Amino acid sequence: METTLTVRLPAKQREALRRRAAAEKRSESALVRDLIEREIQRGFDFDRVRHLVGSIASPPKHWAKDSWRKHIRRRNWR
Repeated sequence: METTLTVRLPAKQREALRRRAAAEKRSESALVRDLIEREIQRGFDFDRVRHLVGSIASPPKHWAKDSWRKHIRRRNWR
């Protein structure tokens, strides 16, 4: 079943999409579908960033400025 998705693009992205679709002699929709499919197939390599989960790296002087950072730091005690 096909469905419709509306996406708002900045003018520069839309123009780049138009140019690329014209260069490849295909519709903008077909190009977008292929680009989305390519990204889905590529997937996200979580193992590349697994070591970063739960960590925050910023100089201690910034902790006093933002109460959320203090809260996050307390919760991510490791």
